[in-house]
Amino acid sequence: MGSNRFYISVLVHCLLIFAAAFLCFYFLQVREQPHTAAGMAIMGLLLAFRLIYHVNRTNRILGSFLSYMQEKDPSLRFQISFVEKNFKGLNEALEKMIREFKENRIELQVQAQYLETILDNVSTGILTFTDEGQVRTMNSAAIDCLGTRSVKHLSELDVKHPGFSSMLKGMRAGDQLTKNLTRGGGETLLSIYHSQIRLKQENVHIVALNDITHQMEEQEILSWKKLIRVINHEIMNSMTPIITLAMAIRKKLDSRTQGKAQEPLKKAALQDAIQSASIIEERSSGLVQFIERYKKLTGLPPIKTQRFPAGDLISKIEQLFQEEFQDLGIRFLRPSTCRIELEADRHMLEQVLINLVRNSLDALQKTESPEIELLCYREGEKQVCLSVRDNGEGIPEDKLEQVFVPFFTTRETGSGIGLSLCRQIIRSHQGRTHIESVPGKGTRVVIIL
Repeated sequence: MGSNRFYISVLVHCLLIFAAAFLCFYFLQVREQPHTAAGMAIMGLLLAFRLIYHVNRTNRILGSFLSYMQEKDPSLRFQISFVEKNFKGLNEALEKMIREFKENRIELQVQAQYLETILDNVSTGILTFTDEGQVRTMNSAAIDCLGTRSVKHLSELDVKHPGFSSMLKGMRAGDQLTKNLTRGGGETLLSIYHSQIRLKQENVHIVALNDITHQMEEQEILSWKKLIRVINHEIMNSMTPIITLAMAIRKKLDSRTQGKAQEPLKKAALQDAIQSASIIEERSSGLVQFIERYKKLTGLPPIKTQRFPAGDLISKIEQLFQEEFQDLGIRFLRPSTCRIELEADRHMLEQVLINLVRNSLDALQKTESPEIELLCYREGEKQVCLSVRDNGEGIPEDKLEQVFVPFFTTRETGSGIGLSLCRQIIRSHQGRTHIESVPGKGTRVVIIL
């Protein structure tokens, strides 16, 4: 073993000390030579002190190594000659471990600088904090998003944005919301996403901040342009025949009154004018209905959330459509039990499911063995899903992305606001809507709350 020489040295010192003590006793008691006995005693003490120094020196070296491990002190150096003489191979092992510690330390420092550089150059603001509110990381983008300086505790953010720290602490992992903040004399819309990890027996909350003000403004302008095009198209389609018919009626009346004011209108001309006026009335009524549909799309009432079983909602939908299902021979599928509870506006969510089931009924008109399935289930620990599936004609792939666009419809008699209205209601619940469809096989709409 590498430490045999140390053990031999200790053993030799002990034997010499024992010999010195024996000689001291021999010269003092047997030979009665006190001066020689005193010399042996002094020699024994010197050997004892040398043994103590020898052991302590080794302890100091090992203690310095352990101190390096704790403090990561790169200035640690061994007395190589002493270690090599007493611990064969131990010096090389300790030096190798120290080199590995130094290399690992340098690598960790490089990685830390690399990650810090990345964080400071990404456009997404990153803010991390503990359960107590102590801020661990706050990159440059987060400082810009919040319009504040770097902080050490979340409570410091309340100085400029009252209640902001409480909102962040109240968020759970996976939560996402938008928040209006006042920054630089103007309003800023932030998208906030929360996640969480556990490090060293401590929860660390990670918040991602994105300034979406410009994106929302551009999207709003784009939406207005699309809406104006739709309204312009609908109004022009209605007004063109109205103007044409009105001009025709005026010309007929003018031709009858020029020079022959007393001559009555012929019966055919009168019927023609009445028919034209009827068409004008019909198109005007259609224009009014179009405006009413638009008002419904943009004028949703505020939601009134309550907690209720999802199974009750499914049973209500089944009762509402029971007669139609029987008349059309549609097989309705639903879970035997659904113990999931929803927290939403019951009436508005009911209206969403009615619209979706109504769409499925229209899609099943030419389907043999038609069926509609309404399910409720959990996705993960927090998300609740409702789905409506049918095995109808499906939606073509090129039209699938447009079904949620206001006034877009694949049916001749459709209004084009059903699915758009459904998505708007679900968004008001901070939820999402997803649609899957395969032409000839059916469609599935998923509501994620």
